[in-house]
Amino acid sequence: MKRRETSVLVADAIDLDQLEPLRARGIRVVDHRGIPPEELRAAIADHEGLLVRSRTRVTADLLSHARRLKVVGRAGSGTDNIDVEAATAAGVLVMNTPGGNTVAAAEHTIALLMALARNIPRAASSLERGEWERGKFLGVEIQGKTLGILGLGRIGREVARRARGLGMQVLGTDPLFPDEAAEALGITPVSLEELGARSDFLSVHVPLVEATRHVIDAGFLERSRPGIRILNVARGGIVDEEALLAAIESGRVAGAALDVFENEPPPPGGLIGHPRVVATPHLGASTREAQQGVARRIAEQVAAYLEDGTVENAVNMVGWSRAESEELEPWIRLARKLGSAAVGLLDEPVQSVEVRFYGEIGRHAHDPVVSSVLVGVLQPFVGERLTLVNARHLAREHEIRIDEMTRERHKSFQSLLQVSVGGATGKTTVSGTLFGRRHLRIVRAFGFNIDAIPEGAMLFVANEDRPGIIGHVGTTLAAAGINIANMSVGRDAASGEALAVLNLDEAASEDVLARLREAPRVRWIRQIRMNDS
Repeated sequence: MKRRETSVLVADAIDLDQLEPLRARGIRVVDHRGIPPEELRAAIADHEGLLVRSRTRVTADLLSHARRLKVVGRAGSGTDNIDVEAATAAGVLVMNTPGGNTVAAAEHTIALLMALARNIPRAASSLERGEWERGKFLGVEIQGKTLGILGLGRIGREVARRARGLGMQVLGTDPLFPDEAAEALGITPVSLEELGARSDFLSVHVPLVEATRHVIDAGFLERSRPGIRILNVARGGIVDEEALLAAIESGRVAGAALDVFENEPPPPGGLIGHPRVVATPHLGASTREAQQGVARRIAEQVAAYLEDGTVENAVNMVGWSRAESEELEPWIRLARKLGSAAVGLLDEPVQSVEVRFYGEIGRHAHDPVVSSVLVGVLQPFVGERLTLVNARHLAREHEIRIDEMTRERHKSFQSLLQVSVGGATGKTTVSGTLFGRRHLRIVRAFGFNIDAIPEGAMLFVANEDRPGIIGHVGTTLAAAGINIANMSVGRDAASGEALAVLNLDEAASEDVLARLREAPRVRWIRQIRMNDS
């Protein structure tokens, strides 16, 4: 059967020339830049990928129409226009390009700082009107002034470097950035309250999350140094705009420079057009170099995910590098099969899943392997779309406990993956490894060492280790016209028990299974069907 062409829809203003990495992998690029939301709902149905910037809102409603969608790529760092929780529930990976806009955003911050300090926009507008009123636009020098930076991520640190080059003293606060590292960059680490109290200029560079929403509020501004100037080139909503306007009009805050707003575009009036406010329309990332860079980067990431399964810069899943992709791919396939086998051999509802990594495989990313186990476990029970992205989410919804652990080595194998699926009264444990790096094997089940290929119809026969059992199984299957493709037998001399695992060319019917169980020394028989896709 001919493979269906993979396609990616481009919904926002992204440089199409930079999407060559998609075309080079045989992925069709569909140009719908600027498409209205109602049209996008219909258009998205047949595409595996969606590329956006900040305009398009990826909502739960839109995702409900995207039956083939596997990945949303954000050409930029912010994802507040994407319902990440809904995407995760739908099994859709969300990727961004952190760092692609770093220099552009840092330079725009410094440009706004200069413009605010020297009243450049108002002075330019006055001159355009034919006025020559030099005395109205008295500015302040920035050399020797103190810049406070809230958030010492990539952009915050780049702003600090440029500010220090301009002769400014730099303070910073970021609970995730070590004080020693800040000091090494010439940034004095302080508390948030100190930042406001000691800064002449304060620039915010944190993501918009619940903890940072309106972190610059009326109380903060009231406690800040009189005459402070506020800059925001991060995200609207970090600064309480009503409180900022009130503080500017009272004289407590000398001015503000804003590139982002709580509502975009912002309504006229208020901060927009205020004589002590410099405002730009979300231009922090708007340089030719930045836009070309993030467009090519997101194209590379989406292509690698759709074609190879490589996950980079994902915001709703732990990713793994391209270097790890080749190493992990067969383990991810094995993990799903082990999960499928373990749940198929369990004869009660699943309550827990435990994954153990032995040896070298434990040094690689665990998340995709554990998620793949969960895909195998959940596949028989979950009707909705199930992927590596939403497997943990759906397991939690089904109240399945997930445990994982790593052991440095295994006594028999260089790398081994062990999966246990438990119910209320017991659990099933199967272990697997790779032979020759690409050949998947189940090497232990129910306490027996075996060598079974996890594919197709698999028959597990537990019996007394006595002559004639295998003959009975073979004769019964032959009478039914069922061929045995592979067989492995594990024996336990101490208990006198054995386990035979057979790969069948076709599944045995219930009648055939009943006849197999008739042998007096057969303890039990279970048949599972592996999904080989």
